[in-house]
Formats: sequence, structure tokens, C-alpha cells
Amino acid sequence: MPLAPKPEAFPKIRGALRLYQVCAYITGIMLLLLCAEMIVKYGMGYQLFAFGNHGVIAFVPVNDPVEPTGVDVSTGILIAHGWLYVLYLFSDFRLWSLMRWNFGRFVAIALGGVIPFLSFFVEARITKQVKSYLAGREAEQATLVEASN
Repeated sequence: MPLAPKPEAFPKIRGALRLYQVCAYITGIMLLLLCAEMIVKYGMGYQLFAFGNHGVIAFVPVNDPVEPTGVDVSTGILIAHGWLYVLYLFSDFRLWSLMRWNFGRFVAIALGGVIPFLSFFVEARITKQVKSYLAGREAEQATLVEASN
């Protein structure tokens, strides 16, 4: 039988859950942006540039004879998603370790950040499980305190 979280850890679990929820939504949105960027770049042959020689914001053909200048937004989305996924993994690890789940659960949650739309569904399921677990354990603790009085 796996170890259960201690009641003293419940406030930390709530904080870890909140961090995980925020990271799951941010990572999910960034993954959808990344997928859209890849479709535009590899499917349609355009890159997104900002503040360059093509204007404030413009889709520039990948094989444009004029070398685009400015900020390569396409690459920025890629880099941002990568670093935000690292934060997502950290929040996943923190919640996983505080809840004392098995390693398979960690991997399942981690996959939410690499499969489009999955982070939203995994986040809803994990949040429901953690909140119901904490409510059940707190009700159990309350009945034990009442029984001892």
C-alpha cells in the first residue's frame, strides 16, 4: 500500500495544485500556439516576424529572397513553450511527490504538456482527484477529532 500524504502537507498540496493548474493551462495554450505555428511554417510555408523590414507584424515566406529582420516570433513560440514545459514538469513533480503517487501517474501528467489539448483534460481530472482526496481525508480527520472528544 503506498504511503498517504500527511495532514500537515495539505496546505502545501493545495499550493502545488494551484501552481500545477496555472502551468497546465499556460503550457496547453503554448502547445496549441506551437502547433499552429508549425502548420503555418511547414504546411503553408510562412514564418511570423515582428518589427522588421516587412512591417510591425508579418507572415514572411520561408524562401523569401529578402532576408527578414526583426523578431522571429515563430522561434520565440518554440522557445517559450520549451521553457514553460520545464515549469510544467516542475509543478507536476511537486504535486506528484506531495501526493505520493506512483511513477506512472507522473508520466501520465507529463504527457499532458506534449499532446495538444490533453493538458486541459488531465488538469481537470487531476484537480478533481486531489480536491476529493483532500476533502475525504479532512472529513476523516474531523470525525477522528470528534470521536476523541
